[in-house]
Amino acid sequence: MRGLRPGGGAGVATAIAAAGTALLCAAVWSLLAFTHPAVEGVSGQYLFGGLWVAVGLMFALAGLLLVVNRNGQALGALLLSAGVLETLRMAASLAAALAGAGPGVVGVVAAVVLAASTLNAFAVVSFPLWLPDARLPGGVWRCIPVLVAAWSAVAAFGTTARVPEWYGLPNPLHHTALYAWVDGWLSPYAIVEFAASLVLTLTVATVRCRHLPGPHPYLRAVMATYLVWAALAVVPSFVGDQPTWLPYAVVVAGEVVWMLVPLAAFRRDRGLSLDRVTRRYLTAFAFGALVFVAVVFAAYLTHLLLPGTGTGTGTGTGTGTGGGTGPGTRWWQLAMAAAGGALLRPAARGVGRAVDRYYYGERAHPYQLVRQLAERMSHAVDPADAAPLLCRTVVLALGLPAAAVRVRTRSGPRELARIGALDVPGVRFPLTYEGAEIGELLVPPRPGQSELDRQDRDVLSLLADQASPAIASFGLYEDLRASREQLVLAREEERRRLRHDLHDGLGPALSGLRLRIDAAGADLPDGSEAADSLTAASAGIGHAITELRRITHDLGPGPLDGKGLADALHRLADTLGSRSLDVTLDLYPDPLPALSAAVEAAVYRISGEALNNVVRHSGATAARLRLCALPDRITVEVADNGTGFPARAATSGVGLRSMAERAEELGGTFTADNTPGGAVVRAVLPCGPPD
Repeated sequence: MRGLRPGGGAGVATAIAAAGTALLCAAVWSLLAFTHPAVEGVSGQYLFGGLWVAVGLMFALAGLLLVVNRNGQALGALLLSAGVLETLRMAASLAAALAGAGPGVVGVVAAVVLAASTLNAFAVVSFPLWLPDARLPGGVWRCIPVLVAAWSAVAAFGTTARVPEWYGLPNPLHHTALYAWVDGWLSPYAIVEFAASLVLTLTVATVRCRHLPGPHPYLRAVMATYLVWAALAVVPSFVGDQPTWLPYAVVVAGEVVWMLVPLAAFRRDRGLSLDRVTRRYLTAFAFGALVFVAVVFAAYLTHLLLPGTGTGTGTGTGTGTGGGTGPGTRWWQLAMAAAGGALLRPAARGVGRAVDRYYYGERAHPYQLVRQLAERMSHAVDPADAAPLLCRTVVLALGLPAAAVRVRTRSGPRELARIGALDVPGVRFPLTYEGAEIGELLVPPRPGQSELDRQDRDVLSLLADQASPAIASFGLYEDLRASREQLVLAREEERRRLRHDLHDGLGPALSGLRLRIDAAGADLPDGSEAADSLTAASAGIGHAITELRRITHDLGPGPLDGKGLADALHRLADTLGSRSLDVTLDLYPDPLPALSAAVEAAVYRISGEALNNVVRHSGATAARLRLCALPDRITVEVADNGTGFPARAATSGVGLRSMAERAEELGGTFTADNTPGGAVVRAVLPCGPPD
């Protein structure tokens, strides 16, 4: 098997060869059973024998996938061995019966049957012990697998020796003294011992799983599935008026389906890269196993619904009950064959996709993943959602540990979104738009790997190319918003400088000039032309001073010209407070750090507008103004115990719109909500050190 590289090369080749042996044994059994229906026990056991062959194929399929997966090789080898022995014992026993084998061959067949039963019992009962990391327990629990193995050997011997013959071939174990002793000791308590072994392994698994770190997303589903199967296998034996074969049939039929559970129980090796030859072998075996199971059930359903299709118990003449087929039956068989043939090709494609999905996850269909990302981005309202969507797709859909998106801005690189921790330098995928690189997607390798594999790189490159235009538009939007914020900051700083210059320079100068003119006029006779001129000049200077005060007030809140923002807010709270309204001010930290003029003006005006709304509209008896200044943002919150906002007030009120605009000018956010005890408005403004 050239080209088998993943998962240890020779080990995978051996596993594929073993699985092929199981499939060959299943084909041999099918050929012999359907060509020799007259042999004793064959036609009556199409379903029974077919189920056991199907169990072997499911064991082998689960084992093969786990061996190739590399994260459950020990359990995979156990299941694969059990599957091969199960199909081998069915084919060997039927072939030996048809060939009339002698005692030596019969003894070998008995040994194969006993080994298959033992491995089957141990694999099924011990499965919970392998959870959650595909390893048997150690330490104080080391004796549990040994006890389960011993019980499996004894129970398998009793079950194997109990059958007097296989397809008319005498069972040499049936008449031994050991069987008589085991049967007398085991048979009365067999189901109780089986139930006790299941309880023991489930208890150990529960204790282990509770003390092992790490996420195990499928563990509960796996345990629940196993519990359902165990309950169906055990409970009917304790209920009266049930057929004696029912628990046994449930065990066998349940194993056919349940053996696919280990595939979901253990973490997939997402770094695995299947070559084409290995993928073809896996797909072929999985398809062959599923086709066999489908044919067995179809044959049974045909026999159940159309009794005339079955052959008798076999007298060698073909004249047993139901022997022969009529025209209606032949048409039914032709229809079944045509339907099966039509479904073969799509079923084969579906199995191939399932194999890819199991090993690669979303990477198996990269273009579908890219299309889904494009659809999500097209429905995103905010341009800022593009980068988080890309990171979520990388981490959640591809199962990678982390992702970050960084773009280039006028002020330097800026991280737009991040999920997970970039503990190691991530692999860089450039984000390009119209030939220019606008940023990068950073993704670290999977845990335990030094670099990303080829499939991951290909998918990530596609995702980066798809997301680049949306992220580029957001980058332009961010540059525009940053420019607007800088204009607002520069405008407010210039206004504060002008306000200070006018208030501290020109204002006192005009006041001093007016005093000198008034002093000069006082020395002149009343009514004289000079006195009247000086009086007019003084009045003109007074009007200029009034206009200067109006201009300085329009340039910024007048109270900020005093001792700063904290003092202005204290005076605002004292002014708006009254006997009917208690206004409390909380500052954190106190004293407040130095803030830019734009932020100070926005905080003061938002606070004043919010408190004025409380006074005019809320009917509250208490209001609290909270200011929390952090290194990168400042939060203004005004809460009251009033009547709250009427319907649509958060969007229709002039005052609320004014506060929202002031917050948005600086790139902040504003919300107004009703609370159980009143209402609250909150503005969050970005801030930094003053210029």
